[in-house]
Amino acid sequence: MRRPRPSFLRRQGGWLWCVPLLALAAGCATPGRPGAERLALQRVPAVPTDQPRADRAIVAAFFAANGARLDAAQLDKILPPAARPAQMDRNALRAAARANHRVLAVVKADERELAKWLAGNRPLLVLLPPGLRYEPNAAAFVPVAWDRAAGTVALLDGNGEIQTLPEEEFFARREPLKHAALCLLKPGALERMEPTRDQKLVLADFWFDQGFYRRAQAAYVAIQEDAYAGSTDVEALLGQGNVLVRKRRYKEAIPVFRAALALDPDNPKILNNLAYCMLNGGGELLTALRHAGKADRLDPENPLVLETLGSINLKLGDAEIAARYLERAWARALKRPPEVQIAIMDQLVRAWLGAQRRDLAWQVAEYRKRAFPDYRFPKDILRTFPALRQPLEPLPEKR
Repeated sequence: MRRPRPSFLRRQGGWLWCVPLLALAAGCATPGRPGAERLALQRVPAVPTDQPRADRAIVAAFFAANGARLDAAQLDKILPPAARPAQMDRNALRAAARANHRVLAVVKADERELAKWLAGNRPLLVLLPPGLRYEPNAAAFVPVAWDRAAGTVALLDGNGEIQTLPEEEFFARREPLKHAALCLLKPGALERMEPTRDQKLVLADFWFDQGFYRRAQAAYVAIQEDAYAGSTDVEALLGQGNVLVRKRRYKEAIPVFRAALALDPDNPKILNNLAYCMLNGGGELLTALRHAGKADRLDPENPLVLETLGSINLKLGDAEIAARYLERAWARALKRPPEVQIAIMDQLVRAWLGAQRRDLAWQVAEYRKRAFPDYRFPKDILRTFPALRQPLEPLPEKR
């Protein structure tokens, strides 16, 4: 049975109005129309029929058309079963792209860009909300053809059907939305495209996440150098500081984050990163505590901020307060990567030991051993609990 077609157009006064969801691209003048009157992908992407939802099917087709593959677990993270149609998790989408060694970037979906991408046989993914205003739910489509003689754009939907939209409606501009699309590219291909500042930042973040720190640093520096005379790019500074942190060069990162904080004093990420570097780089601990406290007030549910607060209090000698912060951090980090959870649990073990609660420290360490058996313990914790070197006895079965 064919799935019902998603409703994404609304008729108003005899016209069909639709505006894509993503923000980033600015409007531009309409170019001339030299060359072919019809541009199209050489092959219409194959939409899988084994997906229960149209939004999952079109996202899988978009990845496959770009030479990448999504497994069921990746699709579940991008479009959770309980999520509303087309309400995608962008972090999971970027992670899936990185897993396929691709960069997920935003491009303009104006006349010039659509012609270039169709002529280059590169599929795009566009989201079209049902009305004029911003809505979190939007149907996803892959543009497959643009008939400039007829003035229509053909869109592939998640049911494997082609829907046609007048070009003036597809290219419409409505504030505060901007017409943009997602693309998947190999890093080298994006570098050769004369990318925009935002695309350069995405590429720099890609190199950082992949562990290519020299390339990431060079990309962040290049973004900074391209900034307007006398201006500073805060996100590029933040990226440079993060590279230094990943290299454990905390002292060198402190002035970088200070410069970023001077430009954006209420940014919790910058505040937390500066506090973390001061903690590990020999900075003033009370100042670090003040920065981390402000970050906590601005972003109270962030486990990374809570971990920094706990670690600073532990370093200051207040183990009980440290344990309270670290327990909160642990409770809010259960969906974070194992590395984040493990770092918090190790600090919590140290905090409970400092508070003379060896029993609670052992409970945390034992849980960590059972939950993440492939991750080694720090030497100081192993010295305190040598039993962690051996396999733990299985827990009794519940009756």
